[in-house]
Amino acid sequence: MDLKLGEQLRALPGPILITGHTGFKGTWLTFLLEHLGVSTVGYSLAPEKDCLYDRAQLTGKIPEIYADIRDLETFRKFLGTHKPSAIIHMAAQPLVLQSYKTPRETFDVNIMGTVNVLNEAFAADFVEAVIVVTTDKVYRNDNSGRAFVETDPLEGKDPYSASKVGAEAAVSAWQQIQKVSGGPKVVSVRAGN
Repeated sequence: MDLKLGEQLRALPGPILITGHTGFKGTWLTFLLEHLGVSTVGYSLAPEKDCLYDRAQLTGKIPEIYADIRDLETFRKFLGTHKPSAIIHMAAQPLVLQSYKTPRETFDVNIMGTVNVLNEAFAADFVEAVIVVTTDKVYRNDNSGRAFVETDPLEGKDPYSASKVGAEAAVSAWQQIQKVSGGPKVVSVRAGN
């Protein structure tokens, strides 16, 4: 990672909030930001036994709360207490097979959780940017084997990928709100395995 980026992140007036910080990617991002000396806070479900976060013994290393991203009041209070300058939103129900068993919950967590983050970020005067992490599974897959590009059409066939397309739609809506009314910069990043 560029050292100048680390300097810029350390210069922010508030910490960076990572939602989903106990997940696999969230754990690695927490490690990276800690390595760069960036102030970080975390909002996530409790780590599962023997997950990377648990094995790395990260519990309590940063200010954190274990709560559901759909719990709006708890999220709002945490945000107001820590006043992050930026939010990296990764809290999600991330498992394709689980999404077949619990499709409604998958849609609720992945779409309404994202809506909660965006809505509260825009209500706060201290949040400068929100990065929403979705997945490369949001792209229509024609099974051609070619790499996806950002301009490819979106389409989710299973509950997980469809819920992430919904999260992308929320990002687009709040990007439009930002253009019309101001507010934090909102971007989406689509990470693959």
